[in-house]
Amino acid sequence: MRRLAVTSLLLVIVLVSLSAYLRLSHSGIGCADWPACYGLIGSAGDSAPTVESTLERLAAETGQALSWATPAHRLVASVLGLTVLALVLIAVAQKRRRTISIALLVLTVFLAWLGIYSVGLHSPAVVMGNLAGGFAMLALLGWMVLQPDKPVAGHLPVVRNWSIAALAVLVLQIGLGGLTSANFAASACPELPTCNGRILPGPGLLRAFDLSRSHEIGPSGLALGGPERAAIHQLHRLGAVLTTVLVVVAGTVALQAKLGVSAVLVLVLVAAEFAVGIAAVITDIPIEIAVLHNWLAAMLLLALLRLLALSQRQQAFR
Repeated sequence: MRRLAVTSLLLVIVLVSLSAYLRLSHSGIGCADWPACYGLIGSAGDSAPTVESTLERLAAETGQALSWATPAHRLVASVLGLTVLALVLIAVAQKRRRTISIALLVLTVFLAWLGIYSVGLHSPAVVMGNLAGGFAMLALLGWMVLQPDKPVAGHLPVVRNWSIAALAVLVLQIGLGGLTSANFAASACPELPTCNGRILPGPGLLRAFDLSRSHEIGPSGLALGGPERAAIHQLHRLGAVLTTVLVVVAGTVALQAKLGVSAVLVLVLVAAEFAVGIAAVITDIPIEIAVLHNWLAAMLLLALLRLLALSQRQQAFR
């Protein structure tokens, strides 16, 4: 079971990265006219080509990247489905970790359904569904794999509490990052630390949380955006500051509790994630930086789960 769980975790890590690459490539990051083509964003007064020609140009510019990433994504997802199914069968046979294994199978089926029947990568609901499902699988498999081989002699309540707090805020921050992507808001705030001269999110923030809406497409083939893009982007930035502070505290407390390598890894990852976030704004968010930002968030989630596992007296999900 452990070998299967490790294999599944590695596959999910690859899948999360490929999903981010596909989503961002399809949105226009990396195209020749970046950032003008990002999300096909424009205003009602744009005098650009038609919808069809704009979409054809974007597809041609991103076709080479998607030509290898799409089949790779499908292959990894298919293998992952088989390993998760095997995990469920073993869990049922051995009568242990059945709840977490069945939850993984449900998530796998949900993500497969979303991929087949979704209306497209530009739907906010689809973006958030893929992101939430992928990171949920990552967390469940991480919890199975990263618990210590031997029960911890005593628990560390301070480390545990700070790890839980950091995990909770990180999960919310990952969600805000998904909303930023779903609203094509990555390029909405080109300067630091303010966003269009504002420190706090501006008007339209609630609209950014509406997953039921579809992006309005103008006559030029560009998605018409409003103030919600800058608002959700700035909220994501503020969330990054809060997340960094809590994760640093959790890592420092764990370091003082002599959790050594795991504590240092948490501190290194949160520093790298914060630095990459700043670099994304400074460099106009090249696709490599955007994918790395997503990948580091996944690694940080796993590192905090390791801290939580080490801080508890007994292993969970038996």
